[in-house]
Amino acid sequence: MIKDYRITRKTLAIVPNKDIFYQSKIIEREKEIYHSSSPFPIIKENCMHYGAAYDGRKKSVQHHLDFHQKPPIPVAPSKGIYTFPTEAPQNDNCCWLFFHGVKNIFTNTENNPPNTIVLFINEKWLTLDTSTYTLQNQYDRTGMCKVVFDQL
Repeated sequence: MIKDYRITRKTLAIVPNKDIFYQSKIIEREKEIYHSSSPFPIIKENCMHYGAAYDGRKKSVQHHLDFHQKPPIPVAPSKGIYTFPTEAPQNDNCCWLFFHGVKNIFTNTENNPPNTIVLFINEKWLTLDTSTYTLQNQYDRTGMCKVVFDQL
């Protein structure tokens, strides 16, 4: 069990890190932290810490919004912490982006094939191979999730 990293409003993203000892890179507003666990278990542990199991959060989103593929997850709705996966959560390349930390999502057309850049509120960015359309859709769905859960 991971008990040593708490997701907060400072957390912007949790991304896989291809390293034997540090499987995640946690991007915060002012620093980056390398963690021994992969991203998905960190998300699951934090859901539990903030009051409900990951599967319960996921089922609640599916119930209220009918999002079944890569649903956004309200990790700590009372604190405004909502996250969304860039891939299927079980995928080794899945990154978790935090709604409150994303400033903009756009296509980098200078690469061939084009890739996507996520600009964070601290002006740092993350380049991903996920399509801009998919990421923007995930972001928008997380916004809808936030609206619903903020009213519960």
